[in-house]
Amino acid sequence: MKKVFLYLLHRRKVLFLVSLGVVVLYAAALLTHRKPLFNDPFSAVLTDKNGQLLSARIAADGQWRFPSGDEIPEKYKKALLAFEDKRFYYHPGLDPVAIIRALIANAGQKKVVQGGSTITMQVIRLSRKGKSRVISEKLIESWKAFALELTHSKANILHLYAANAPFGGNVVGLDAAAWRWFGRPPDELSWAEAATLAILPNAPSMISLQKNRDKFLAKRNRLLQKLHDNGFLDALTLALSTEEPLPELPLALPDKAPHYLEYLRKNSGDKRYTTSIDASLQHRVESIIKMHSIPLKANAINHIAVIIRTVADGKVIVYHGNISDPESNNGQYNDMVQAARSSGSILKPFLFAAALQDGIIQTSSLLPDVPSWLAGFNPKNFDERYSGAITASVALQRSLNVPFVHLLRDYGVPRFHLLLQKLGFTTFAKPASHYGLSLILGGGEVNLWELSAAYAAFANQLLSEKQDFPLAKGSISLTTNVLRQLNRPETESGWHFTEDALKMAWKTGTSFGFRDAWAVGYTPAHVVAVWVGNADGHGRPGLTGISAAAPLLFDIASLIGNQSWFASPLSQLQRLEVCASSGYTPGPFCKQTQSIDALLNTSSEVPVCSHHRLIRTDTAETFRIPGDCIYPHSKMVSWFVLPPLMEYYYKLQHPDYKPLPPIIQGCSSQETIMDFVYPPNDAIIYQPKVYSGDYNPVVFEIVHRDPAAVLFWHLDNNYAGQTSSAPHQMQMPKLPAGSHVVTVVDQAGNSQSRSFTLQNQRSLPR
Repeated sequence: MKKVFLYLLHRRKVLFLVSLGVVVLYAAALLTHRKPLFNDPFSAVLTDKNGQLLSARIAADGQWRFPSGDEIPEKYKKALLAFEDKRFYYHPGLDPVAIIRALIANAGQKKVVQGGSTITMQVIRLSRKGKSRVISEKLIESWKAFALELTHSKANILHLYAANAPFGGNVVGLDAAAWRWFGRPPDELSWAEAATLAILPNAPSMISLQKNRDKFLAKRNRLLQKLHDNGFLDALTLALSTEEPLPELPLALPDKAPHYLEYLRKNSGDKRYTTSIDASLQHRVESIIKMHSIPLKANAINHIAVIIRTVADGKVIVYHGNISDPESNNGQYNDMVQAARSSGSILKPFLFAAALQDGIIQTSSLLPDVPSWLAGFNPKNFDERYSGAITASVALQRSLNVPFVHLLRDYGVPRFHLLLQKLGFTTFAKPASHYGLSLILGGGEVNLWELSAAYAAFANQLLSEKQDFPLAKGSISLTTNVLRQLNRPETESGWHFTEDALKMAWKTGTSFGFRDAWAVGYTPAHVVAVWVGNADGHGRPGLTGISAAAPLLFDIASLIGNQSWFASPLSQLQRLEVCASSGYTPGPFCKQTQSIDALLNTSSEVPVCSHHRLIRTDTAETFRIPGDCIYPHSKMVSWFVLPPLMEYYYKLQHPDYKPLPPIIQGCSSQETIMDFVYPPNDAIIYQPKVYSGDYNPVVFEIVHRDPAAVLFWHLDNNYAGQTSSAPHQMQMPKLPAGSHVVTVVDQAGNSQSRSFTLQNQRSLPR
């Protein structure tokens, strides 16, 4: 019994000592490798959604060293182990059989002809950056290799080798080598290519793809024969593989999304970026950009940027920050997707949707389109023409500036400024007062990145089941249907696209001075956003959204294609009766109404039509008869009446418009019968001098309901002259500085006055 007890006690001591030894050994191994073996800088690498290389940048130390992939391809793994370390999975970091064989071979030749290093030992040697090969260093490497086996899996050790082995020149790691030598990712290598890369790190000073190529080829083919003997290659594959030629020089790496890579590097440093880019679509869009760039460059318009996002998640699938032109250094390196540029009219759909949602307008509501001075701001339409009054939907389709400035005034600049920030625009960082009413016409800047994201979210709300956007689904749907009407007027270069060809909502924009051309289009699947211009900001004739950016937009959209459309959010919409002439809520005197799609529960908020009123006329409707005027035969008639200034321009576009009949002779009326075009009330006017020293004349203008009216002009109660036909304009050649009043009187005694101040008279620049 005592012997059994002593035996068990001895056995426990032995197990304890062995366990203690293992723990100590493992602890020593952990201490040995407490820090990462490699701390070398990586190349920045950009891949598409399928792992295809799009662009790369050399590492900070001048090496092409890609961050390693998740898996080592089987072909390369089998070739590497067959060539370097066939007992890799069985030894603890040192291979005694290989060491003894190497000692015997080297002793027989009296020089080093064969090495006994395992892959694990080579990993250690690579990590120690060229330490001398003396015995002491070999012992250190052996211990470190053993410790590495204790603390790392075999798969991890293979990854360390594949990611850090030298592959000739400044190429480090399997991923970079596969692209530099064969122009494809490691998992697409042939057997011959995999065998080539398995051999390449071995003794590069004696044999390489540039030196002793015949010997290298023989070594590769012997490795292929070994792989065949091991059962990995059949006879046909072996025969074909041995016929494959060796590469001669490293290949240039792809650079298909250089601006996107630089954008990501700037934010997150050098690493591997696996993106949602579609490499095939990226390439096809690049071809379209190059085609469009030819006529644009002929007009000294040098730069184009395009970004495409998916509506469902906002992911970027195409990113071209500029024209790809390696032979030119004319600003092509500027990433115009990220550049902040004047927005032009590209933000108008957001204001339109917000005004619908707020009950300020319906899609059919008339907006003023007349010469205007609002808070010192004098907006003009692109063609410098006016319609008098125009429906909100047509104003959006034609991208008219004046109606949208009036709409912004009604909605409120601070509210719209806040809305833009909620939509994700970070470029509107200054207070709303800084931008004023010019905010809707390009007074602020946007970039294509945020613009495309905002439109993607705008469109996505139509697909979403929940309200997680600052604009409601119903107002977005109404706006989208307006933007789907693709025809544009002749004043915008006559370019148009038929709706039957492509279902897409779209909008263009042009910044002041023809410096930036924008076009954005969206479908249920994609948003395509285009910018065209010059990076240095100089403008060019013809650099407009409709002529420079829209054709490119539609070529790209046609490439993607779309046959589906957004479903109408019926729970948020209703059919609504509105005044047929004004588009507002019908008042008591609206004779005709029409049915339109409108937001639910907004009819009570939209203003009642103010353009219809009840007037008294003779039975033939030839004259108006004021209420205090006695006339034997009269009647009450509903009449569509616009203010004089709106009427003047409106009837030029609408020959069916019936102006108010004149007041019957012998009666008078206090109504407004004329209105100033210029000056605005309380205006501050600068009267510059010309080169001769004389003053430029100040030109005043007024409109009158009666085309045959004769008007008498007075300045500060002094008669200045008369005008007898429209447009009624009066020049005032020389005025003293200070406050003045201009008054206009017609034959019936009706008058209008405007106050203004003339100050700071300046000379014109020479």
